[in-house]
Amino acid sequence: MLNLHANNVHVSKEEFNKILPIFSYSVATFFLMDFAFFINDIVDTLHFTYIESFILLGIPFIGRMVTPFIYSYVGRLGVPRLALLSITLMAVISFGMGYETTFIELFASRFIIGIFFGLATSAAIEVSSITGNRKIIGFTMGGWAIGWLMGAIFFMLLGSWELVSIAGIVFAPAVLFSRKHNVISPMLKKFHFDFSIKVFLVFLLGFTPAYVLEIVPSYLGPSAFIESIVAYSIAVFAYLLLPAMMIRFSLKKTVFSSLIIVAISGILFFSTTNIAFAVVFTMFGLGVNSLLPIISKNLNVEADKIGPSMNFSAVAGFIFPVILTMGNEALNSALAVFIASMFLMLFISVEFGKHGYKSINIKKFFINH
Repeated sequence: MLNLHANNVHVSKEEFNKILPIFSYSVATFFLMDFAFFINDIVDTLHFTYIESFILLGIPFIGRMVTPFIYSYVGRLGVPRLALLSITLMAVISFGMGYETTFIELFASRFIIGIFFGLATSAAIEVSSITGNRKIIGFTMGGWAIGWLMGAIFFMLLGSWELVSIAGIVFAPAVLFSRKHNVISPMLKKFHFDFSIKVFLVFLLGFTPAYVLEIVPSYLGPSAFIESIVAYSIAVFAYLLLPAMMIRFSLKKTVFSSLIIVAISGILFFSTTNIAFAVVFTMFGLGVNSLLPIISKNLNVEADKIGPSMNFSAVAGFIFPVILTMGNEALNSALAVFIASMFLMLFISVEFGKHGYKSINIKKFFINH
């Protein structure tokens, strides 16, 4: 991640476009995850197997792993411009996907979308740090839920994966709005590989509920639209709620209570397919993501290692949709959520027991890192 700060780049927090990071993260997630609503339609129209369809769903997460290697180079375009240019290119690729019919074509397009997703979201977080506004930072991270919500609405209105893909072209003009405040960080430097196995495990385990949620639309079928619209609308605010709870009750208590809720609601949802449990699972399963960077910082790990380690943990986003659908999908998903939640709590207990911990102000954390 670029070490970007308003004071370094001489950009007024008041004059900078605070909507840009939220827009970029949300639309990038839309292009990444709209495919989750396509699975059944893809199987019916293109006659792919479910395994092939879930490979297409997850392959962008492999593309995202390219981000740490190229971000410091393409960031020289200017961070806001990079975010919006990535959106424009994803829109063009999405449009082309609407006319693709072979697995190889869609595989290549989805992989490239993953690369631009990583660039757009990394740049969005950089831009959000300039504002110095905890709400903007929270809503930027909440762009994951907003993007899912957009995918559900687009597919519900248009009804086919081809039309949703083609409709993505409406975001192509995004790059035209990148001229003002084209910030290039003076801290920009050549890529240097930094990695922490501890941070990798935190994000791998912490993102497991989000990765499991990739299969929910195909698992629920037609009722997925109602669940997604309600659950992801509420989940947006969870990105603000949990950091606020952290300040009030401490990081460890907030994380543990959230993970317990995630584990229980996940098991109940996959056992009953009850929409109410799905909403709770989605809200806390995504909301806990807002705490993962703070947990990582409390592990006495160098800040430069957090971003790359997080990006490499995205490999699970490819693996989970494929392996969870082998055998009993509901049982596999419930076990994955339960095991990941328990192991993350155990890991935090051991690590915090070694080093102790301090609650870090999320606003200060994202500005400085």
